[in-house]
Amino acid sequence: MTNQPSDGSEEPVSIAQQGDVPKEDEAPPSVPSTEIPSTRSSRAWIRLFPSLIVLVVILVFVFQNTKKIRVSFFTISGTLPLSVALLGAVILGAVMTLALGSVRIIQLRRQVRRKTRIRGRH
Repeated sequence: MTNQPSDGSEEPVSIAQQGDVPKEDEAPPSVPSTEIPSTRSSRAWIRLFPSLIVLVVILVFVFQNTKKIRVSFFTISGTLPLSVALLGAVILGAVMTLALGSVRIIQLRRQVRRKTRIRGRH
C-alpha cells in the first residue's frame, strides 16, 4: 500500500489511523489547555458590574440635586433635600420591583411543581 495517488491500477490510498489525527475539539496532549473555566462567583461579578454603573449614575444625579424642596405624600408633607427625596423614590421603586419579581417567581415554581406531580402520576 502506498500513500500516493495512483492511476487506478493499484490499491486505494490508505487512511490514517484514528489515533494519528487529533480531533478538532481536543488540544494535542503536549499543549495544556489555557482556557479558564467560568465559576458562579465570576458570573456574579459580571452581572453585578452593570448594576454598579447604574448605582453610580443615580448617586451622581442625587448628589447634584441638593436643593431643599417641599414634598407631599397623601396627607404628609415636609421639606427635605431633593437628593433625599430622589434616593427614597429609587429605594421604593427597587423594593416594589423585588416584591413583584418574587411573587412571579413563586407563581412559576408552583406551576413547575404541579406539572412534575402530574407527570409523575402517569
